Amino acid sequence: MSARRIFARPARLAAIAPYLWMVLFFLVPFGFVLKISLSQTAIAQPPYTPVFDFTAGRAALAAAFAQLSLDNFRLLIQDNLYILSYLRSLVVAVSSTLILLLIGYPIAYGMARLPQRWQGIAMMLVIVPFWTSFLIRIYAWINILQHDGLLNQVLLALHIVSAPVIWLSTDSAMYLGIVYSYLPFMILPLYATLSKLDASMLEAPAISAPRRDRRSGW
Repeated sequence: MSARRIFARPARLAAIAPYLWMVLFFLVPFGFVLKISLSQTAIAQPPYTPVFDFTAGRAALAAAFAQLSLDNFRLLIQDNLYILSYLRSLVVAVSSTLILLLIGYPIAYGMARLPQRWQGIAMMLVIVPFWTSFLIRIYAWINILQHDGLLNQVLLALHIVSAPVIWLSTDSAMYLGIVYSYLPFMILPLYATLSKLDASMLEAPAISAPRRDRRSGW
């Protein structure tokens, strides 16, 4: 048996493994969620109907499939509460992305223009927060922003405010948490792109601008 045939089967298995992973841990759970979304709530165990019993035969399965409906999806479209929640989520997502871009792009640009020996240190400083659990970092921000937290103590000590400011459960705290959590995900892709650009391309607009001004008479 040739070496090519020996390694052919493991190579096929290695290629199939990601697809099996997606089927088992994405498509199958997604199918369960889809089935529940098409079911009706019930005071029972499990708390929805119909329940598929594959041992009951084809007739029972056909009856169960017939009971599935789109009522839950119609409710999402008809209820203003859900519509306003979706619109609010879109506003928060767009606003957070713009804030992340305004903060992340200058940082990524500065990292890309650093000398080569300092870029690794800068990248490590961006990645360091990932070494701590996400939940722990959020709880740390809760302690900082709470009524008697560090932020209010500093503001009171500097006489910037006369009374503790309410930070928690506000839009400011929400945006702060989102920006803090996702800022590395904005910086790293931008840095990876900017670091591949030729430095002369980045300097070209600054060099050509004075020439245009001289030609225009300014």
